[in-house]
Amino acid sequence: MRSWQIFKIWGIPFKVHPYWFAILFFFSWSISNQVNLTSGDIYNTKEAWIIGFFTSFFLLSSIVSHEVLHTFVSLNQGVKIKKITFYFLGAILQIDKYCQTALGNIKIALVRPILCFATASILILISNYSASQELIAINVISRVGILNLFLGFLNLIPIGSLDGGNLLKSIIWHFSGSKNKGRYFLNKVNLSLSFLVLIFGIICLFRFNIYYGFILSFLGLFGVNSSKSESQFFKIENILKFSKVSELKLKPLRKIEFDSNFLEFNELIKNKKGTADKYFFVASNGRWIGFVDENILKTVSIKKWERNFVGDFKKPINSFVSVYGNDKVWETIEKLEETTEGSILVLNEAKIPLGLIDRSKIGNFVLNKLGFNLPSEIVNKLNYKNKYPLGIDLPRIINSMKQRGDL
Repeated sequence: MRSWQIFKIWGIPFKVHPYWFAILFFFSWSISNQVNLTSGDIYNTKEAWIIGFFTSFFLLSSIVSHEVLHTFVSLNQGVKIKKITFYFLGAILQIDKYCQTALGNIKIALVRPILCFATASILILISNYSASQELIAINVISRVGILNLFLGFLNLIPIGSLDGGNLLKSIIWHFSGSKNKGRYFLNKVNLSLSFLVLIFGIICLFRFNIYYGFILSFLGLFGVNSSKSESQFFKIENILKFSKVSELKLKPLRKIEFDSNFLEFNELIKNKKGTADKYFFVASNGRWIGFVDENILKTVSIKKWERNFVGDFKKPINSFVSVYGNDKVWETIEKLEETTEGSILVLNEAKIPLGLIDRSKIGNFVLNKLGFNLPSEIVNKLNYKNKYPLGIDLPRIINSMKQRGDL
């Protein structure tokens, strides 16, 4: 469903997802029911709905205002934000560049909890010093204050992308000097908390309340799987960051002599095993002198194939996108995504071609490093389609690493 823009500040669009209106209604209904149950002798049904609606409306409004100030601090700390979309009780930020300092990240992580506590303190003080606690406005103020207090503590829980999680890893980064130490430690904390929630959920499922036990078990299991996935991402990032092209298994170059005519070239094409590769590399006296695309056959009439030679249509080797064996894998992936050929030529230090690599070769290398060995049938299919295996979006991972300043 498409999000709707509510305003734009500092060139950043602030949007709300349509789910927010469902949340507004659900919160209004839930709070009005609570008012009817606890204060039915003071407020009628209409007044209960008014309290429910305005409590929900001002709670969601406070979340928006807190996010505006959070965005202001983030921009001052060097964060580049493309857009902000509000979901449920928070917002998802589409970020082009993250803060590059530990202290800056600590400041950013503290903004929302501090604003929640400040809002809660002011509203609760107003409601406590009111002459009458039965006024609808005071009831709304009190409830919004209490809910902001709850959100403040919720944001400080050291889990995942919550402010508490970002605060924990940033503090460790600040004192250790290592950004990754904070990320690794936070992931261990998430895993431990998820196991505790899972165990408590299972106990609750069999001994207390099936409904809450099921929810807690599901959340715990989700957290455990998320932590394991995050661990895999750490490994993939390290593989991309530190591995070199020379570690990959290359595709051998398909050779054709420069004095081969088009009839001979056509026979080579018909007998080739793969259908994805369209390049042949031209050799003369044991030296690589260029390459040709099999589509050159279409440029010459079949009647003239015997009189046309491959060497006359060759392109220079240096016009093929290439990398060296000592180049990093992540740099190679970026080059690969910029090409239209779908393959990159690997050269040694003497600029002699060694072989080709494509998405499937890089993807299989990463999987092998992770301990996954795909069956040969799947590998062959991947070689044909030239895609990263198992849906691994390596370019997106690289882009995320660059946004965080890890590359």
